[in-house]
Amino acid sequence: MTRSILSTGLLLATAFLPMCAQSPSATPAQTNDPGAINFSTNCSGCHGSDGRGGERAPNIATARNIVSLSDVDLVSIVNKGVPGTGMPSFGFLGEQGVKDVVAHLRSLQGKTSTMKASGDAAEGRTLFFGWAECSQCHMVKGEGGYIGADLSDYASGLSLEEILRAITDPDASLSSNSTVVELRLPDGRHIDGIARAEDNFDITLQMKDGRWLTFNKAKLVDITHTGHSFHPRDYGTRLSAKELDDLISYLVVSAANVPARHQRRRGH
Repeated sequence: MTRSILSTGLLLATAFLPMCAQSPSATPAQTNDPGAINFSTNCSGCHGSDGRGGERAPNIATARNIVSLSDVDLVSIVNKGVPGTGMPSFGFLGEQGVKDVVAHLRSLQGKTSTMKASGDAAEGRTLFFGWAECSQCHMVKGEGGYIGADLSDYASGLSLEEILRAITDPDASLSSNSTVVELRLPDGRHIDGIARAEDNFDITLQMKDGRWLTFNKAKLVDITHTGHSFHPRDYGTRLSAKELDDLISYLVVSAANVPARHQRRRGH
């Protein structure tokens, strides 16, 4: 997991963060849960009693990039801190104490049990790498395309409904760096790709085959930002209910078995 990904959530604490351990919220009443007690004493003063952030530190309960981290990553962060980010080490809690804090955080994130889908994950994998053509853009555990998001741990922290919506209505939550841009060249050719860099003079697109091409904007006839990704918008009708269940099951199983140090790539 890269330092930049970690810093977008748990590690974007302010310079006051080391005061958190000195400014705890009240310990939860009527609980013998050591994780809840340690969280209240050492973490809630900055992250809030529900983990959803406060004046001193960000949301770690529902932030996508934090929920998707593995337990191993979270244990490492809590145990060691991250120098230069304001996130101090809580290694003094001991190995079990740190694991208890992470377990409590998982309960705040709603990840206390493994999500189960009703489909056939093996059939879903066949679809992913077969006629559904997901692997032309997306990768799972080192297999597949490069232009789309790495979906190895995509399903982690998402409900089945959210995954289904992402498959059948991909433009609903489309990020700006995932939008297809269409270019019309002076010779009449049309080229489309994902804009990876753009300024007043040049635009660089990444093609479906992974190539990067840079164009002088002054020499282009037209530039259209489509508002769509390369993700097919007809999966809701092209795939049957069973096939959608199978595909979702494959993503859920993949996320559950993702290597602890797997590095996520984002965007469609």
